[in-house]
Amino acid sequence: MSNDFAQFQETFFEEAGDHLAVVEEGLLALEQHPEDLDLLNKIFRSAHSIKGTSGMFGFNAVAQFTHKMETLLDLLRNGQKVVTPHIADLLLKSTDCLKLLIDAAKTGSAVDDKTVHRLTSELAAASDTKVKAEAKVEKENRSSSSTALASTATFLIAWTPPEWLFQRGLDPLQIFKELADLGTVSQVTVDTTKLPELAAMDPEKCYLSWTMKFETAKDRQVVDAVFEFVREDSVLSITEEVKGKELGVRGEERPSPLTPDGLEGEPKPLGEILVETGVVSRETLDHALAQQKRVGEILIEQHAVTPQQIEQALQKQKQQGSTAQSKKSETTSIRVDTDKIDKLINLVGELVITQSMLSELGVRFEMSQMPVLLERMAQLEHNTREIQERVMGIRMLPIGTAFSRFPRLVRDLSAKAGKKIQLVLSGEETELDKTVIESIGDPLTHLVRNSADHGLEAPEERLDNNKPELGTIRLNAFHAGGSICVTVEDDGRGLDRDKILAKAIKQGLVSEHEKLSDDQIWPLIFKPGFSTAEKVTDVSGRGVGMDVVKRNIEGLGGAITIKTALGKGTIFTLKLPLTLAIIEGMTVRVGKETYIVPLLSILESIQPKAGAMKTVVGRGELIDVRNTYLPMMRLYDVFSLQPEFTDPAKAILLILETEGEQVAVMVDEILGQQQVVIKSMEQNFRKVDGIAGATILGDGTVGFILDVRGLIEMSRRIVPVAA
Repeated sequence: MSNDFAQFQETFFEEAGDHLAVVEEGLLALEQHPEDLDLLNKIFRSAHSIKGTSGMFGFNAVAQFTHKMETLLDLLRNGQKVVTPHIADLLLKSTDCLKLLIDAAKTGSAVDDKTVHRLTSELAAASDTKVKAEAKVEKENRSSSSTALASTATFLIAWTPPEWLFQRGLDPLQIFKELADLGTVSQVTVDTTKLPELAAMDPEKCYLSWTMKFETAKDRQVVDAVFEFVREDSVLSITEEVKGKELGVRGEERPSPLTPDGLEGEPKPLGEILVETGVVSRETLDHALAQQKRVGEILIEQHAVTPQQIEQALQKQKQQGSTAQSKKSETTSIRVDTDKIDKLINLVGELVITQSMLSELGVRFEMSQMPVLLERMAQLEHNTREIQERVMGIRMLPIGTAFSRFPRLVRDLSAKAGKKIQLVLSGEETELDKTVIESIGDPLTHLVRNSADHGLEAPEERLDNNKPELGTIRLNAFHAGGSICVTVEDDGRGLDRDKILAKAIKQGLVSEHEKLSDDQIWPLIFKPGFSTAEKVTDVSGRGVGMDVVKRNIEGLGGAITIKTALGKGTIFTLKLPLTLAIIEGMTVRVGKETYIVPLLSILESIQPKAGAMKTVVGRGELIDVRNTYLPMMRLYDVFSLQPEFTDPAKAILLILETEGEQVAVMVDEILGQQQVVIKSMEQNFRKVDGIAGATILGDGTVGFILDVRGLIEMSRRIVPVAA
């Protein structure tokens, strides 16, 4: 497969994913607004685009199945059928099946043929009214000449495809199949006069032209749409016969450029054309075909292997090829607003101008020009910072792309659990780094599923508690300082403090006599294997979801908090960084080493009074911060450094917080705040406890970014056993 072909295929799969999202989103909205004709047309257009492009690439299974969906959708938008819950459910299931077919076309994997055949039959049955109507129209057209002439149009179509047709993996025969679905194709003529000599022929180029007669009851726009995906660089003439005249694309009289005196029917194989045009003889062609042997056939003739061994090897080769192709085709891309690109180009232009002025200044620099140099440097810094922000903005996508999966998920969960649930989305326009958006999909799915299964009560239970029968799950995203907050809220039964505490004691997670606040009890639900569900369902109850949520969010450098009220509902709040590539950090010094502390983790910095530090047996050093004792870490002890200060009263303490836990970290000096680019330690060296990554500082040295969660875990391991 050529690189160009692979690129075009990858573009098709991306666009197909976008169209599938439009179809699914539209069908969910159509259930609530079955009379919305604009919505039906939007769904139909996306389905038609999938059918057309998949057929061009030879994905016939996708094209044929989509055609069945398109038939039913056309029936709905023409008013011959109405949207019922059964039809909406059938189309949603068909959309799921279409996703599987497209994934199979992309990866080469197998699909469940029984499911495809079943859904195809159901779609055909649902479209039966249209089939009968079309048969009736066809019968009336044949029996009534005047009526037929009034309702049927005849087009003369002449089409010379672009030379790159085969290079992009497109199949010209798909055009004929689509036309046949719309009407009757006749008098097909193939023009082979443009075929070059054999030596000059490029097998990846298309040299053929077709002319045909086409009768249909559809309007001109429908016929034009068939050629939508091959119109570029094509020579196309679509003329309509009206009272003996042919009207061209703009209505002017136009003769057909090709005369119907060539070959009729489908194009013949290339070898047959070469024989008929006298390029090669029949004997030469037969001899050439006879010599085309495969390695396996030769080995069998030499008795080196058995046919069974060849078959096994071919199966293995096919599996390996599918896997390799799947990995090769796994590329990531992002669609960017052209306005962002334009602004970035303008900034690069300003940067070039600034660089040019600095170069000229450097050639004839004198000390008297120092103010000018400083001004130019400030301008360079400003341009560089703005370019950095613009480039980061290119990676920013609306979080609505992550929210889009949940309307369908909640709909299915509602039907499965026998509950009435509505999903309310807000803040979908809030932008977040593409990597973060891709990573929060699974955590949000776990939270939404748990809200639907555990959080919301059954309709009869809600009525008994004076609640509306319809339960609500809310997904909201908003900016909070330098981070993004995503909340998953339900108006269900809330978390039961006593039940959670009893289960934690039973599992040995806490002591029976230990007194815990609510803020200490709620995080217990994130422990592996912890679940208060009375029965296990196929949705939740095994205690394997919430710990995954916590790990994934922490892996992104975020945090999760819980706010709940018994009988009123629960709110999960995810606090996430805007991007994983750049963070706002506070630069600190310990001895001669420089470290960066994530700004989001810093609550405050203090210089404690003498005597504020206490040592407690079994808990180590504690520092009194406004009558609250926090564990204290000496950073020079953690990384074996020679500090400037060992007395906390002379040093600086940073009060850091993560997941509701706080720790005081002792440093020598705070140098300032700056944005830093994160470089992975694990990819370039190895994992180091207490270090989240590294960056290059302004003086060219390496600065380490502290992992606050890791520091707290380390502080527990280095607690002294005695005062």
